[in-house]
Amino acid sequence: AVMSGGTATDVQNAAVEGAIRNGWNAAQGFTMQTFAPPTAGLYPGLNRAAEVRVTRNVPLYFLGAIGVDPVEVSARATGAGVDNGPQCVIALDHDADRAITFTGDAHVTLGCGIASNSSSNRSIYIAGEAILEANPAQAYGDIYIGNNATLVTQSPVQPYSQRVDDPYDDVIMPVDPTTCTETDFWAQTGETYLSPPLQPGRYCNGLRINGTVDLDPGIYIVADGDFEVGSEAVLTGDEVTIVLTGASPGDVGNVKINGGAQITLTPTTTGEMAGILFYQDPMASPGTSSIIESKFNGEALVDLTGALYFPQRQVDYGGGASAAGASCLHIVARTVEFTGEANITNDPATCAAFGMQEVNQLRVQLVE
Repeated sequence: AVMSGGTATDVQNAAVEGAIRNGWNAAQGFTMQTFAPPTAGLYPGLNRAAEVRVTRNVPLYFLGAIGVDPVEVSARATGAGVDNGPQCVIALDHDADRAITFTGDAHVTLGCGIASNSSSNRSIYIAGEAILEANPAQAYGDIYIGNNATLVTQSPVQPYSQRVDDPYDDVIMPVDPTTCTETDFWAQTGETYLSPPLQPGRYCNGLRINGTVDLDPGIYIVADGDFEVGSEAVLTGDEVTIVLTGASPGDVGNVKINGGAQITLTPTTTGEMAGILFYQDPMASPGTSSIIESKFNGEALVDLTGALYFPQRQVDYGGGASAAGASCLHIVARTVEFTGEANITNDPATCAAFGMQEVNQLRVQLVE
């Protein structure tokens, strides 16, 4: 009620409604007071908080028999709108087991938090010898940490939290050009596209890179096929966004980055796609099998800046990728799996420079 701008009466009514759901009965002699903002406790004067106090006279059955008066018992609680984040890895699936997975000898350092929207009792799964450093770590379901696995976080672990919003669900996907700039384009081993560089446009039936390629700034629409980078490729590009789409949900392609590739990419910094490096059409057919997932494979010399957005499919982020440390990388996908080492520093100044905003979720929760 407070966060929606309600009046003092609205706040009082909301408190009464919540108390009744929890067994409160005014007929039993309870009294209730609400204060918005709070006047006591740890948050006095906080505008986006509300304090509730409940009191009741409780008879002392044994001492009452000898004339001792009832004792007033009170309880109080404070709720507030809290910024929870920032999160840079988000799994959107509501039901998947192991929606975010860290296995094997994965050692992942995130300069931010992770969040899973799955209701599974293994919503976030950390097993084997895996080590995850993230702050905060939250899930709608539970967080599983295996015997030899480690979760390092500065905040209390947050299982059974509220789901987080999709930070890119209101982005309007670019569709122009609607005709093919290239069809079955393949930069083969030994070929060079540096002067002039490869140009933005619509690449039909996929885009394959095995040679040395520089991408001119702009939007690259990859239609009805995969964006694939071979093991011998050298790929660079500043201010680019790669959009994966198709004529039907099953035709939407994925990203396949193979071990040994050398890649340095930064995202578009203006317009609708600002801060987004890879954007997969939300109409893509869902799934988490190896056939329909995007792979950023191990041993790849990959320096990616920007958001990887795959709302209907899984992202595999492999060991060795961004070994030097990704200065700003967000992964928002249906599910996410990490293997091997990954270091994502997520420097706020770098994120801001590339048009990316911190993904914070404003949530109402009990604070005391």
